[in-house]
Amino acid sequence: MQRAGELDALDLKILEALQVDGAVTNQELAGRVGLSASQCSRRRAALETSGIIRGYRAVLDAERLGFGITVFISVALNTHNVKDAAGIRDLARTTDAILEAHALTGSADYLLKVVVRDLKELSALVSDVLLPHASVAHVTSNIVLETMKDGGALPL
Repeated sequence: MQRAGELDALDLKILEALQVDGAVTNQELAGRVGLSASQCSRRRAALETSGIIRGYRAVLDAERLGFGITVFISVALNTHNVKDAAGIRDLARTTDAILEAHALTGSADYLLKVVVRDLKELSALVSDVLLPHASVAHVTSNIVLETMKDGGALPL
């Protein structure tokens, strides 16, 4: 498996270009990084096979699709055990409104990034999904007022 220390300057150029535009054609990518199309294709395939490139996706505009509110929700567990941790992981995986879920150190055990259409939907998520969950002691919601940076590329 390829690791970051094994990447050369051309691999890093490929990765940088793909972070900007994952839909770029192989021919265009090859031109941007200074390789032939076949060399570029082989390197890109190796980066995909190694898992350094995990996938490709379209970045959607949440607000234009009706998801007007982004919220970061801190979750504290009742007890710290394997069962409660697994319960939160399952909840995060199965709740569509949760875009990201992170286990933390500090005052909160988990941080969830959530999108909802309105405050009523947020209230339902907190009151009907999170708080009744057996693992959850309490939640704190922080509504995003403005996003200044989103989806940043890795600093290669």
